This record gives sequence, C-alpha cells and structure tokens, in this order.
Amino acid sequence: MTKRTEPAAFAIVLLCAVVGFFHESLLGGKVLSSADVLLATASFGEPSAAEYEPANRLLMDPALQFEPWLEFNRRLIRSGRLPLWNSRAGCGVPHLANGQSAVFDPFQLVAYLGDAAAARGVMAALRLWTAGIGMFLLARKWGLGPWGRWFAGMTFPFSGFLVVWLLFPVAWSAVWTPWLVLAIDRLLDHPSPRRAAGVALATALVIAGGHIQTSAHILLLGGIYASWRLIYGNGNGVVALGLGFGLGLLIAAAQVIPLAGYLSQSSVWRDREVERSAWWRLAPPRLLDAARLAAPYIYGGQRRGQPNLGRALGAQNLNESAGGCAGLATLIWLAPLALVRPRRSAHAAFLAGLAVFGFLGAFGLPPVDNLLRAIPVLQVTDNRRLTLYLAFALPLLGGLGLDRLEDSAVLPRSWIAAWAAAAVAFLGLALAVHFSEPWIKARIARVNESATKDVVARDRRVESQTRRVVDFMPRYYGFIAAELAGLTGLVLLCQRRQSLAISIRPVVFASVILDLAVLGVGYNPAIPRTTHEYEPAVVERLKERLAPGARAIGLSPELPPNVLMRFGLADARDYDSIELERAVTFFDRLYEPGSSAAPSRREITWAGVARARETLEQAGVAAVVASTRPPISFPRVEQVGRVWIAWLDARPYATLGSGRVPSKLEIDDGVITIELASDQPEYVLINETWDSGWSATIDGQPGPLFAPAGLFMASRVPAGRHVLVLRYAPWDVLIGLGTSALALAIAILVLTRNRLF
Repeated sequence: MTKRTEPAAFAIVLLCAVVGFFHESLLGGKVLSSADVLLATASFGEPSAAEYEPANRLLMDPALQFEPWLEFNRRLIRSGRLPLWNSRAGCGVPHLANGQSAVFDPFQLVAYLGDAAAARGVMAALRLWTAGIGMFLLARKWGLGPWGRWFAGMTFPFSGFLVVWLLFPVAWSAVWTPWLVLAIDRLLDHPSPRRAAGVALATALVIAGGHIQTSAHILLLGGIYASWRLIYGNGNGVVALGLGFGLGLLIAAAQVIPLAGYLSQSSVWRDREVERSAWWRLAPPRLLDAARLAAPYIYGGQRRGQPNLGRALGAQNLNESAGGCAGLATLIWLAPLALVRPRRSAHAAFLAGLAVFGFLGAFGLPPVDNLLRAIPVLQVTDNRRLTLYLAFALPLLGGLGLDRLEDSAVLPRSWIAAWAAAAVAFLGLALAVHFSEPWIKARIARVNESATKDVVARDRRVESQTRRVVDFMPRYYGFIAAELAGLTGLVLLCQRRQSLAISIRPVVFASVILDLAVLGVGYNPAIPRTTHEYEPAVVERLKERLAPGARAIGLSPELPPNVLMRFGLADARDYDSIELERAVTFFDRLYEPGSSAAPSRREITWAGVARARETLEQAGVAAVVASTRPPISFPRVEQVGRVWIAWLDARPYATLGSGRVPSKLEIDDGVITIELASDQPEYVLINETWDSGWSATIDGQPGPLFAPAGLFMASRVPAGRHVLVLRYAPWDVLIGLGTSALALAIAILVLTRNRLF
C-alpha cells in the first residue's frame, strides 16, 4: 500500500465500520433518536399499556433540545430565514444565540437539504468518519507506523467521548479536535498565511459544532500543544498561529457574539461562579467515576435492562465519567508500553502529560482542578468533560504502543500480575452477584420502602431492579474478567515467544474494537420512525383547544420543557443552558422556594401552579397537564388518556387597551403580524418576551416598542386600520454575520492563494 493510497483505503474501511455501527438508521429504515424516552411518561403512554422502558434513559436532552432545535433550524433555513428567535419556548427566547443550537454546524446541511429524521443517522456517521480520518492523518504526521495510525484512526471515533455524547453538540465540536491539532502542527512546521488560514478554519469548525464549553476545552488543548511545540522548537510561527486563532474566532463571530449578548441577559455565569468553591480549596475527588475509564458499565447504567448502581454509590452518570474510555487493552497495556524507555517518543511524553492533565481535571483532583477554577472562563465550564483529553491521547498512545508490541517484555511483571489479580476479583464479583440474589433483593426492597404507597407497584419495582442486577452484572463482570485474563495470557505468550509479539497485533487490535463495541453498540438507539414522530392524544387535544400564541406546561415529569415544541406548540418554560434572568424572575413563584437548580430543571407541583396561577395566565398559559387529578380549585378539568388537563383563563397573545383582540394575528418565530382597527389610539400588549433585538413597524413605518413592567413587550398604534409588524433582528447578530462573512472570505482567499487586490 503506497503513501497516497493508504489514506483512501483507511477512509473506505472506516466508512464500512461506521455504516455497520449505524446500520439500523442508515440501512434499516429506523431513526437515530432518543425520542422513545418520552414514552416512559404518562402523557405518551396508552391507558392500558404496561410501563415502557426506553432504550437509554440518559438521553433525555437530545429529545428535549437538539432534535426539536434541528427541526426548527431546518424549517426556517428552508424558508430563507435564519433561526434567530424561538417563540415556542420560554415565552420566546433567542435561538441562534443559545450556544447549542449549532445552526452553522456544516453537518447540519444534510438535514437542511433533505429529510431531518433520516439525516440524523447520516450526520452521526459523517461526524465519526470525519473524526477518524483526522486522527489517522495526525497519527501519520506524528510518525506512527501502519498499525499505530490505523489503530488511532479506528479507536478515536468509537471512543467513549464521541459515543456517549454523539447526540449532543459536545461531540459535534469534539470531532474536529485532531484536525485542529494537525493544522497547528503543520503551521508550526512551516509557518505560512495558507497554513494559518487552515488553523482558522479548524478553530471556526470547533466552535460551529455548537458547544462553547467543549470548544473552550479543545482550543485549550490546541494552545497546550502549540506551547509544547514552541518550547521544544525554535519559536517560529507564534505570530502566524495567533493570527490563525484570531481569524478563526472572527469566522465564528456569527455564533460567538450573539451568545455573549445572551449571556449578558442571564445569571448563569454569575450562578456558576457562586456555585464553584474558591480555587484554593480542595474539591471532593470523583474517584468512583474514574473506574469507568477501564470498565464503563462497572456500576451498570441507564440503558434498557441495566441496573443503575452508580446513583446509589454517588457516582456521576455514565456520560460524565466514561468519556475517556478507549478500550481496556489501550489503558493498561498499549498506552503504558508507549511510555517505556528507551524508545519513548517526544509525542508520547506530550500525550501522557495531556492524559494526566485531563484525568486530574475531569475527576476533580489537585492541582489541575484548582488551576482550572482559577482561570477565567474555565472556572465556569463543566470540566468533567476534560475526559476528551483522555479520549484524544489514549488512542494515539495506544497506536504508539501497538507499534512497539514486540517490546512487551519490558512491562514490569508486577504490572502484569495486577491484571491477573483484577481478573480474579471481577470473576469473584460475578459469582458473588449470582449467588447473592436474596440479599440483593432485600437491600433493594429496603431502599424502595418509601418510594410509593402502592405495595403492588413497589414489589414490581423491587423485582424488576433485582432482576436487572442479577442478569446484567454477572455477565459484565465476567466479560471484564475474561478480557483481563486474555490480555494477561497474551502478554505472557509474547514474553515467552518474542517472535509472536508482532503477529499478535491483530488480536490486540480486535480486542480493543470489541471492547468499544460493548460500550457503544446500541448506546444511541435507532427507533422506528413511527416512534420518533409519535403524537399522543394529549397533544392532539391541546392542538384542538389552544388558541394561536397560547401556551401550556406540564407538571413533573409530564411534558418536560421543549417537548411541545416538537409538535408546533408553545411552552411557557425554556430548557436551555442559559435562560433569561427576566423570565426566571417572572416565573419564580411557580417553583418551590429554596431550590438551587435552574428553573427548567426544577420540579413543578400543583401547589406551585396554584401559587403562580395569575402569573401563568398573564403569560398566556391556557393548559396544565399532569398525571394526577388537579385540586378542586381548578374547575375546568378533563382527562385525556392517562393524564389530566386543567384549563386556565389565559390572557390572549395580543390584547388592546380597550379590551378587544386584534382582527388578525400571525406568529412566525421572529416575525409577528397584527392587524387591528380602532376609532381611538390603542395600547397593544404582546405576550412575547421583550428583547432589545425586537423592532416594530406600523404600516411599514418605524413604530414604538417598549417593555412595560414584567416580561412582555408593548406598542402604541394610532386610531384607524393598521398593520403592526414586529421583527427580531438584533444588532449583535448582524455584526456577527458581517464579521464572519468578511473573515471567511479572507480565509478562502488565502487558502486559494488569490490576491486581495
């Protein structure tokens, strides 16, 4: 295989692998979606149906945020408009600016141009394929041999970080990590304007992925690598690198500048600073979470049929702890082998340092955790996701180790003996679980004593949880024991017969791929299209009765925020990582006092609805949905399926000072058209969140628009027949778009070597 044909061959093999990984959604007619988590609620369940168990309960956010947001992006872009404002969430909120809508993510073009449901699997496959090719090219650039670069290119896209975050913008940004490092490396080899433009494009793509916190971590990684290169190099390329990063930020201005404007209207930054302890204090380390780097399901998980022991033990969920998983053999054999002298490379030393930095930061260990809490911006990011550094470093270290497999004899015997001891321990755990069913059932029953007063339901829950533990844990612990024993046998065989070390590489490679398959296959479910698009009876009823602009809410856990957006309905709450401070204050009475969680994550009860009833009616909330019957203080009640709807006396979306309603109303996410006729000047109150980006015209001429006391906006219209049009076009978006267009044009001109004049 020649130097030119090898990348093409790798791309084809990797394409086959990702197609196999997503075969159900790419070839089987299913949809890569977590929408089946909604079927676990009473709102989506049939009256006589048994309790539904979704494929993965942990994937609630994609169903509530990223899936409806993708549909929203697609609808507006196909109509020739940017999705700047979302009227269906939080009484109206900025959309492009929310930092996770990923409007400019290039992979979203697949959905914009075609069917959004079918595009989900295609986009996921393309993302992993892109990540793998980037890692292969970087590994080749760093001098890894054929086995090493194929190993790195195949394991990175299926590593824990990209698999567990696949349906989140976290992974959409992370897939560009090797491309950014590769662009930096090429620039520092031979600084030039063209290579600086390459760094700029990679930087912009990282940010366009849609997750600004992960983007900050990736850019920090790039900065760490560049610093390492400059320290151990001759220092050339600093200016070109700075220009590349700067131009990349300017290309991403259309996303960054509106986000900054949105953050200025939110308390989220201030709240996170308050929540974090001072940088000099030691935080409780998350050592239990670290075990998932070696065995992701050591505490089970939230996939169908798995017990969730992590919650009882105080461990974080699997997404926040298993991101650094790159295969057990990589962690305990290949990566250590890459670091053994005398043939340890400079890149191996850098990768080891990066992995240690990521480990300490992700699992809350000093001094890295303290350092991160002292650095502006990083002190408010979720640094648990620094497991990305492990997911990046371990495949490359594993590739270096695979190239050096013939040197396996240099691994200390005590290290190898620890594998055998761990194999025995996991086998003992498997047997202990298998023979301890009565004790396990008794413990689970004790935990569930206060869960519900329904004895039958409690017994059924205890039986189900016991069965999950007894069925899953022995099998998984047995798998880990067999894997450890197999690796121990392989390394001992290599030590006894050195000639076998090189020929054993395919076995080791395959064991890592198998390990990653156990983690990733089925983690992100492919469900029937009918399930993805299922519309329950309660939604049909709300569509029948809600007037234009009217809103609804659900009591926990029914109809979580943003669910109604999937069906073209509006929710008075927003499920966003930012949240407008004015809206939080306006709805404060709805939530229980003393709760520190963000409003979109707080529990809502009938007591809260009764307390905030007037506020809700002012906000246009006409319906409240719950799985329990409303109190008698709510007289207009009906049951639909397994849930109840309480109808409120909501204020109309647009009202006139005279008490009448406009003759015509159209609401189109960022454009509101109101036709009215009156023999006197009218004060018009619009139930849409006020924002400085809104402007008003009356019959095509600029008109007044202001924010009265409260959350919403208002205008004044003279007597007669008029058309009042409100448009959302904030100045920060316009500045961002102009800056991005100019910067991108400069990058393209430099890359194509065209002169500016």
